[in-house]
This record gives sequence, structure tokens and C-alpha cells, in this order.
Amino acid sequence: LWKRGFTLYDHGVFVLYSLTFMSLLLMVIVILATSVKGAGGWAVAGGGLIAVAHMFAQLKGAYSLKIFSTLWRTVALLIFCEIAATLFIVSIIYLGLGH
Repeated sequence: LWKRGFTLYDHGVFVLYSLTFMSLLLMVIVILATSVKGAGGWAVAGGGLIAVAHMFAQLKGAYSLKIFSTLWRTVALLIFCEIAATLFIVSIIYLGLGH
């Protein structure tokens, strides 16, 4: 976020590209899992690997990072994504219980 030469606009574009890719990837996974018998597990596993590879490549390319910097930022991004997804799921369950 504080790398010289990048603004909040650049980060906004990064996020929109990432969300678009992940949405398209999820659609492909769902189509494969529902249309090809027995492909559900493989589609989810492959999708997970593709998502991580995409995060790495997008971070490296968008911010012109070296490999080590990209690796630790990818790990941090994965942790933040997991926290956000967990909070989202917990809030949906909480709201679903009528509280």
C-alpha cells in the first residue's frame, strides 16, 4: 500500500481485477463440478491452486515485486482472505438464526 508510485486507484483496480477473476473461476468450478461426474473434488482442488497462483502472479505483475516480496505478500493476502471469508460466513449464520 505504501509503495512509491502507486495510488489508491491502482489498488482499487487490483481488487476489481482479482474479484472478477475469482468470480469467473468459481463459475468454471461450479460448471465442471455439476456437469462432469466425479470432477467436483478435482475442480475445487484445481481451483484453489489456480486462485493462489493468480494472487501471486497478479501481485508480482501489478506492483513489480521480487519473488520473496511477492511470496510473503501472497501468504498475508491468503490469511486476510480467510479471515474475511470466516467473518462473512459467521455473520450469515448469525443473521440466519434470527438474532
